[in-house]
Amino acid sequence: MLSKPLVRYILTAALRDRLLVTLVLMVGAGAGLGVFLGSAAVTEQESFSTVFGAGGLRFLGVAGIVLFICFHMRRAFETKEVEYMLSRPLSRMTYLISHAVAFIILAIAIGIMITSVLIATGRPDMVGLLLWGMSIIGEYAIMAVAALFFSIMLSSAAGSALAALGFYVLARMLGTLIGIIRLPPDNIVFAVLGNVVELVSVFIPRLDLMGQTSWLVYGVEGAGGIVTRQGVSPLVVTLIDTLGAGGFIVAQSVIFVVLLLMAAAYDFLRREF
Repeated sequence: MLSKPLVRYILTAALRDRLLVTLVLMVGAGAGLGVFLGSAAVTEQESFSTVFGAGGLRFLGVAGIVLFICFHMRRAFETKEVEYMLSRPLSRMTYLISHAVAFIILAIAIGIMITSVLIATGRPDMVGLLLWGMSIIGEYAIMAVAALFFSIMLSSAAGSALAALGFYVLARMLGTLIGIIRLPPDNIVFAVLGNVVELVSVFIPRLDLMGQTSWLVYGVEGAGGIVTRQGVSPLVVTLIDTLGAGGFIVAQSVIFVVLLLMAAAYDFLRREF
């Protein structure tokens, strides 16, 4: 089910497209900007630099992963590379899983790079940094497979990239939306929209609970743990209490990577070439 030569080919394509080189340069620039903005603070300059750097670099990593995957997959479809690969002794599931594994490897590499850079932007709490880095790697893995899913489902590279980034924004805002809909409804429209959000939240990862910048400054326990806001369902609270913060991050990452990969496989196996 996994083709190592195909995985190596995809990773080579990422190097050929200068993805990692570009991200290294942009991460360096982002870290420098974070230090510059933090230096403008009157007090706690290192903490401000860490927070600014973490927020900007987190989104930069997501954007780099999504854009590379969407445009790489669209180029593969347009140049008939997919059809050529599938004409070889290579099944569709092997092709899909090999791409997912390669993209997850890229996500892990980018997550480790960004986590390492944060050490130079200030003095983050090391335990908080470890959990933050773990959650960022899980978040990037989810977004890598989400970008793969949208790039297979949609016929436009720009459209699939926008859909993936929209999915990311929704996952980051989900806690806020759930907190709003739990207010007493003013009218029937608000109540209906609340039910829709509750239904959608079942299929969207809680990325707002991952990679919290407060962990970098105060540590996980000092920041109040992983649940620090409204809009957290009892099931999520139970999972966190049972598995711990690290266990919840790993479990959520694995579950949604598998779900998104299954959705991508459903569409890819039905596609006619």
